[in-house]
Amino acid sequence: MNSVNNVTAEEVLNTDPVTVSPDMRVSKIKTRMEEDNLRAVPVVDGKNNLKGAVGYREIIRHIQFNPQSTKIEKVMHQPPNFEKIDSLVDLAELRINSGQKMMVLEKGGNFAGKIGDKEFREVLADAEEIKDVHTRTIGSQEVLRVFEDDSIEEARHKMLDNNISRLPVLDENGNMTGMVASTDILKTIVPKESPDSGGTSGPTGKETQIAGGDQKLKMTDIDVSEIMNRTPLTHEGHMEGREAIELMNDHESGQIIITDDDYPVSVVAVKDFIDYVADFQVSDMMLVQITGLEVAEEKAVVHEKIETAMRGTIGRKVKNPRDLNVRVRKSDKDGKKHRYEFTVKLDCEYGIVTAQEEGWEMMDVLDTVLGDINTQIRKKKEKRQEHR
Repeated sequence: MNSVNNVTAEEVLNTDPVTVSPDMRVSKIKTRMEEDNLRAVPVVDGKNNLKGAVGYREIIRHIQFNPQSTKIEKVMHQPPNFEKIDSLVDLAELRINSGQKMMVLEKGGNFAGKIGDKEFREVLADAEEIKDVHTRTIGSQEVLRVFEDDSIEEARHKMLDNNISRLPVLDENGNMTGMVASTDILKTIVPKESPDSGGTSGPTGKETQIAGGDQKLKMTDIDVSEIMNRTPLTHEGHMEGREAIELMNDHESGQIIITDDDYPVSVVAVKDFIDYVADFQVSDMMLVQITGLEVAEEKAVVHEKIETAMRGTIGRKVKNPRDLNVRVRKSDKDGKKHRYEFTVKLDCEYGIVTAQEEGWEMMDVLDTVLGDINTQIRKKKEKRQEHR
C-alpha cells in the first residue's frame, strides 16, 4: 500500500479516455456519456488539441429547452489542469477547489489524459490512509430525499439548489424504494440521439418542457417513480472506508447509500473520500514579506495573488515553504504611468528560488514572475524525482 502523498498523477492518469469532438451535437455527446457511464468528457479536436470539457451539470442546466440546436460552447467549461508530478493529495485539493469532476493533463499543447472520480476510486482502494477512515465520519450527515410521487422537476431543482447529483427515493410509507440521479432526469429531458428528434419546445411560464415525437410533457407531469433506479448500491449500516471503496469498485458505482433498517441515513460518495485525502496535504505557516509598495490597495491585491498561487499551482508542488520575499521597485518613467519591477524569492525544500520581471502593468508583471517561480520549482521537483 502507498501513502497518498507518494502516489503521483502519472500513476493514476487515464491516457486513453473517451473524448468527443467540438463539432458533435450536444444531444449526441450526452448519449456517448450515458453509454460509457461518464460524468464529464474532454472535448478534443482532430489535432488532439483540448478545447474544453462537457459535464452533466452544464448539460442539465442548459440543454433541456432545445437539445438539437444547443451549441457545445453553451455547455462546455475549461477543466482544471494538473501535472504528472502532482501527488494524489495535490489532485484531491485541485478537485475540491475547482469544483469539477474531471481534471486534465496537457503535454506540448496536446491533450495527454484525464483523471476523474473513477480513477480516484480505483487508486484509493490501495491507499494506506484509507484504512483509518470510516463511512460514519466522512458520509453525509443530512440526507435529502424525495418521494416516488414527487415530480422530476422538484427532484431536479433540489439537486441543483444543493449541488448534489442523486437523491434516495421513499414511498408513501417512508420506505426507501430506489434512487434518482441527475443522469436519470437528463435521459428524460433529452432522449437518445435519433435521426428525428420530434421537435423541441421552450419553457411555458417557469416549467421545463420534454421533447419527443408529437407529444410534449412538462417535467411536473412525470413522477420520480417513473425514472428512478430501483436497485441502487446500498449497505445496511456503516462500514470501514476500505470496504466501502472496494464495494464501489466492484459495482462500478460512485456512491453507496447507507441504510438503517432499510431507511437511508447517509450517502457516501467518491468525493467524500477525496475530501478526506485532501487533509493529508503537508502545510506549514509561511512568512510573506512585501516591500516597496506604499499604497494599501496595491499591497492587498499583491498579497491576495500570492496567497492564491501558494494555494494553487505553486502550493501543490511545495510541501515545506518557509518564507517568500517580494521586493517591488515602482518608478515613474513617462510622467503618467508607473513601471514596476518585481523580485521574488521563495525559500522552500528546493532551496531559494528567485525570479525577476518588470513592466507597466503591475498584476501582469506579478503573474509573470510567479509563473517563473512555478516553472523553476516544477523542474527542480522533476529532477529530484528522476534521481530517486
